[in-house]
Amino acid sequence: LPLFLGEAFTVSCAPSNGLQCNTCYSDLSTYELYTVEAVEFPSGAVLVSEEPGDNLCMQCHQGRAAGNQIQARINGLELDEVSDRLGFVNPHYFAAAATRYGAEANGAYQFEDKEYFGLFEHVRRADNCAECHGAHELEIDWEFCADCHDGVAGPEELVNIREYEDDFDGDGDVSEGIAGEIATMEEMLFEAIQAYAADTLGAPMAYDSASYPYFFADADGNGEVSEGDGRYASWSPRLLRNVYNYLWVAKDPGSWAHNGQYIIQVLYDSLEDLGVDVSGMTRP
Repeated sequence: LPLFLGEAFTVSCAPSNGLQCNTCYSDLSTYELYTVEAVEFPSGAVLVSEEPGDNLCMQCHQGRAAGNQIQARINGLELDEVSDRLGFVNPHYFAAAATRYGAEANGAYQFEDKEYFGLFEHVRRADNCAECHGAHELEIDWEFCADCHDGVAGPEELVNIREYEDDFDGDGDVSEGIAGEIATMEEMLFEAIQAYAADTLGAPMAYDSASYPYFFADADGNGEVSEGDGRYASWSPRLLRNVYNYLWVAKDPGSWAHNGQYIIQVLYDSLEDLGVDVSGMTRP
């Protein structure tokens, strides 16, 4: 990060030991943060937070791809035809800043003629990165959340938080936390992706969250990655954009807190695009 901030480029280098003091502080005698006036996201959007420290966080937590980049790749192609022009696109990991800014950052793939939530501002006392999880200990301050949210008696219960009575995932349970709503929709999307790959494209797909590039040709059709399964290569535009959205959610495990309504919109639209019956679900 210091190299990028100082020279506006990065170079290949061996993995470092992770975050160190000089990653974020420009002067270790005064502990002055690097100054970042604005942040350019992969979509091309240039965003500025009212909290200067957030601009620094956003440098790394913006993802490495964007929804409009996916659209550029699939323009002019038949939605349900495999194209050798297409391949796996990894949005990268923990893109919390892009999720939080929603439509403004255009991190996830956003469908044409659909409206999406922008910045999730939350409340004044919890509207920047470090107020929810400290910049040093990097742990969620669950007691801070419990001041306003009922039913939170420990960090493991943060997933029970919800502020809406809508049944977003259509399972009839309006008492589960927003994280539960999203988890159900995420699982539904994965099942829809596998069904589409097998039934529409005739090329079954398997997924391994711990093995890049995550998606593999499912040679034996058992729905799981087996020894010898190679990289998945049968990409249609419809498959690419919905796999991208699935990974966007899967690789930001805190997306429900960063901008849950935006994430639900993205998942709903992907499910609808793959032909899933969403009539019992609710789009925010």
